[in-house]
Amino acid sequence: MVLEFIAMSREERCAWMKSLGEPSFRVQQIEEWVFGQGVLAYDDMTNLPKSLRDSLASQEVPVMRAHVVAEKPSDGTTKLAIELSDGQVVEAVLMKYRYGLTLCISTQAGCKMGCVFCATAQGGFVRNLTRHEMLAQLLLANASRRLTGERVTRIVLMGMGEPLDNYEESIAFVRIAVGPQCSISARRITVSTSGLVPQIERLAIEGLPLTLCVSLPAADDELRQSLMPLARIYPVNMVLAAMHAYARETKRRVTIEYVLIKDVNDRERHAVALAQKIRGGDFHVNLIPLNPIAESTLEPPLHSSVRKFQTVLMREGIDVTVRRELGTKVHGACGQLRGSLRK
Repeated sequence: MVLEFIAMSREERCAWMKSLGEPSFRVQQIEEWVFGQGVLAYDDMTNLPKSLRDSLASQEVPVMRAHVVAEKPSDGTTKLAIELSDGQVVEAVLMKYRYGLTLCISTQAGCKMGCVFCATAQGGFVRNLTRHEMLAQLLLANASRRLTGERVTRIVLMGMGEPLDNYEESIAFVRIAVGPQCSISARRITVSTSGLVPQIERLAIEGLPLTLCVSLPAADDELRQSLMPLARIYPVNMVLAAMHAYARETKRRVTIEYVLIKDVNDRERHAVALAQKIRGGDFHVNLIPLNPIAESTLEPPLHSSVRKFQTVLMREGIDVTVRRELGTKVHGACGQLRGSLRK
C-alpha cells in the first residue's frame, strides 16, 4: 500500500525522490499509477526501474488492507471491509448504476449520533478517519475494478460515521477528490448528515457545490427525538432553517432522507405533517424503507405504506422518490454498516 505517498504534498514527494537519488519525474510516474490506474503496490509500477521498486517496497509498511467481503451480488453491490493501521475496520460500498460506479465512503470508525435505526451507531464511536484514509477507500475501490476498466465517478459520504462531525478531514478529503489527481466533480459528491446545524451553515459557504442530504425521519420534534438523540439539540425548525440557507447559498437542492419505519412514522398523517413543514423549500424527499438490523426490533414498512406515503407527498406538491434498494443482501445498505470482516 502507498498510504504514506498519498498523504504527502507534491513538494514532500519530490523531496523524498531526491533523497533516494531519483529525478523528480518519478513522482509523476507514481502519481499516474496510484491515481490514474489504481495501482497500489510499488512492485506493480512497471515503468519504474527495478532497483527503485525494490527500494520502495523495502521501505513500505502495510498500513491498510482491503477485504472484499461480498462482491457483485444480484444488485451489483460490492462491500469492502478495510482494515486500518490500528486494527479498526471500516466499510465502503461500491454500487453500480447505469451511469457508472458510486462509492459510499466511511468518515469515522463508529458513530456518536445514536440513531436507533442505524447499526453503526449501536457500536459506539471509536475515532475519526483522516482525509487520507478516506482517499485510500476511493483508491482501493478503483483498484478492485482495475481489470474491468471501471472507475468511481460519484462519491457519497454516507458510510460509517457522521461526516460533519469529522468536518475538517471530510472537507479536506472532498477537496482532494475534486482536485486534478482524482478529478471527480463536486456536483457528483454527496454529503449526508443527521442534522448538525452549525456545520451545515459552515458547509454552505465552503464554495463547494456539493449535494447535501439531511436525515429527517419525522416532522415533529417529539417523534424525531425518539429516533435521533441529536434532535434534542437541534429541533426540526432549526435544521430546516439551515437547509433553506444551504439551498439559497449554493443554489443546490437539498435532499431529505426520510427513513420509513413500520407503525412509527409511515402513516398518512406523518406524510401530511412533513409536507406542511417543508413546503416552499428547495427540497427533494428520498424515502428510505428501513433496512433491518439485528440490534433493533424496528421493522421495514409495508410496500403499500411506502406507496401511500409517496402518493400523499406528491399530492401535496412535494418532489419525492423512493430509494432503490441496494446492498441489503450483503448488509451494505443504508444503516447496516458495522465495521466487520465477516460476510
